[in-house]
Amino acid sequence: MKLKYITIIFPLLALSSCRDSFFETAPATQITTPEVFSSENNIDAFINGSIRFLMENSTSQDNPGLPTIFLTHEVMGEDAIARDGRYGFRDSYPYKDPFDNTTRRALFFWTLQYKSIDHANNLIANVKIDDNSKESLKHLKGQAYALRGLNYLNLVRQYQFTYAKDPNVKAIPIYTEPTTPTTVPKPLATVKEVYEQVISDLKEAEKLLAGFNRKVKNRLDLNVVYGLLARTYLTQENWAQARDYAAKARVGYPIMTAEQYKEGFNDVSNPEWIWGHPQTATQNLGGASFLAYIETTPYATDAKGVNLYFGYNSIIPDPNFISLFTAADVRKSLFEIAKQPAEAIYRSYRYRKFRNKHPNRDGHIVLMRSSEQLLIEAESRARLDDVKGAIDLLNELRRKRTLQDLDVANFDKAKAVQEVLLERRKELWGEGFRLYDILRTQTAPVRREANETFVDDAGKTVAVMGHYILKFPDGSNLSPNSKYFLFPIPLNELNNNPNL
Repeated sequence: MKLKYITIIFPLLALSSCRDSFFETAPATQITTPEVFSSENNIDAFINGSIRFLMENSTSQDNPGLPTIFLTHEVMGEDAIARDGRYGFRDSYPYKDPFDNTTRRALFFWTLQYKSIDHANNLIANVKIDDNSKESLKHLKGQAYALRGLNYLNLVRQYQFTYAKDPNVKAIPIYTEPTTPTTVPKPLATVKEVYEQVISDLKEAEKLLAGFNRKVKNRLDLNVVYGLLARTYLTQENWAQARDYAAKARVGYPIMTAEQYKEGFNDVSNPEWIWGHPQTATQNLGGASFLAYIETTPYATDAKGVNLYFGYNSIIPDPNFISLFTAADVRKSLFEIAKQPAEAIYRSYRYRKFRNKHPNRDGHIVLMRSSEQLLIEAESRARLDDVKGAIDLLNELRRKRTLQDLDVANFDKAKAVQEVLLERRKELWGEGFRLYDILRTQTAPVRREANETFVDDAGKTVAVMGHYILKFPDGSNLSPNSKYFLFPIPLNELNNNPNL
């Protein structure tokens, strides 16, 4: 690890997330370790700052924290398109960036997550607890373990193929102590070793977070830890554990209604958001924000009646993806073609799933929902030959999406698994799961050109915007387990770590 990338230099939050002034910050400064860990309030503020760093740190307009990776995952699949010539993710869509390890995005992905790990390592090392410690102090340390587990889970799934393919292949370095100028850079650990670290961290978090009642949903509590364990076991194909932890993760978080779905994904108050990142307008600035790239809902019209959009509106749904939805599905009603020749996303499909909060533009970021956990449980049940249990869960979700129940008599194990995987694509679009699913199922996205036309507001028949990249950069067909699906260790890191 190139040490200068993981020093702790970021704004220390003046108040923790459990207070009304959650968003207030002190001036940016470098805080020494004794000051940071001198009181419980400071430790709490440090955790809050660590979470905000991971979610919001931006080295450029098109790298708005961890959501940058979510968006990259989506455009590397088949259901989302990065509009040609539009700023932000136009090079991720054709598998050029972050595949190229010399790009600033490749460097950003690596350093963002390893900096976050170093923040967690400092918390774990400096927050001393024993059996007699206050419960609130245990809760703070538990959040640090959860944060580290989250980062290692994401990294191992981004930088190496799935666990089932080869758990013994080299993946990424593991750091569990705070880095100093004398830290010896680590070699690559195996996929198996990284997963063991993830599970160890999350299990420790599970133990320490018992009884923790958070005030704001940005904090990692027991439900979040259960959900992260469910994601971990899902990728390991440990179906029984994935099933059980997913069921626990969504306790207390009912599936949102059809009307709530139509309100737009923008607020942690949504009843099924298990984890989310609230933001003020100042944290959601211009192009340096998740919603600036994925929101395609007009917020007003000009004097001529032309739709106005905020942000870059870079990422649109593929028309072939929209055809997966039936007319009765409430989600189908959220798609519409931009038909005005003068509007910014003319000829593209708009998808009103993600909507910023206009006029203040302080929309929140979704990080975990009970629908995702229901689908993990359903897939696990199907793969364990509990077809009825899987279909019953799918029907629980389908009813909330205004759909008729599926008849279990029409499904065997293989068909049930495929139905769940299809539902994951439809329900979780835009939330950062698509590349993870492509890698863990060892499949390839199927991109097809659009063949749909429409009559625009000027009376002209034109083609709908669809996929324009159908192959990898070397001209080969999209195929499973491709090198183009993996993020590269950045060149700077290779040059500065002789042990890789």
